[in-house]
Amino acid sequence: MSAFGFIDKIAARADLMEKMIDTLGVRAGISEMPDQPSVMRNAALRCLSCRHGAECGSWMETSPTHERAPSYCRNRELFDFVADDA
Repeated sequence: MSAFGFIDKIAARADLMEKMIDTLGVRAGISEMPDQPSVMRNAALRCLSCRHGAECGSWMETSPTHERAPSYCRNRELFDFVADDA
């Protein structure tokens, strides 16, 4: 993968993660976490290394809101934790 291809992948995954956060309604909960910068950095790395990007995008297109992230989401535990804490 070229450097530009990698940058495009990072941007696409960042967009997916932002959309997932909004779809699940967990933005406020993540923003209130005391270690929010490191939580987001680790979540972004998990998303970047996921092999389900296309599947994830399709899943979010099926409905504007969902209760939980799909089972293959590498950030599902984080999102569940934040949702349960809300």
